[in-house]
Amino acid sequence: MEKRSAEIVTICESIDHCFSFALWCEDFAPFVDPEDMQAGQDRAFHLVSDATLLQSFLALRKLDDFFGGVKPKTGDLTATDFGIDVPGVLGDVGEKFLSKDERETVNKEVAHLTESLSLERESEVGLHEILKRSIPVLTRLIAELRKLDTAQEATQWLDRTSELVERAKNFKTPAEKYEEAQGE
Repeated sequence: MEKRSAEIVTICESIDHCFSFALWCEDFAPFVDPEDMQAGQDRAFHLVSDATLLQSFLALRKLDDFFGGVKPKTGDLTATDFGIDVPGVLGDVGEKFLSKDERETVNKEVAHLTESLSLERESEVGLHEILKRSIPVLTRLIAELRKLDTAQEATQWLDRTSELVERAKNFKTPAEKYEEAQGE
């Protein structure tokens, strides 16, 4: 595979990882049998849930880095290196993909071992809000990556990622699902 296409695949995988927790909530959590939870699988359920939440936040931070959230290190993929118009792709989210507060929260509560490690319900809501806000950005990024994949070797990854981003428009937080279930 051509180097540029391989780099595009890597970016697609990072975009996909942003939705790890949402996919866990959509595709797996609803089908957990309460009897299995009582039989001792509750610990595994919570660990996998937390792992997907952490993965989602870390992937968002990687994309923030990609868009210029921090000074790149040797070997880092950056939008600038791809010739991507960052302000155009970011659109109305502002100058940065993550706000200063969001990035600081991800750093302190997810990426670094601090006293603030937090995976509370607020972090689920915060993740959902970031993802919803990011969907137009990710859609524009995928379109730019398609143009850059001149060898068309990353097409299947771009298609899968595009489908996931489209599907994500309808994702709900666990709290929203709970409220919806209560209303039925």
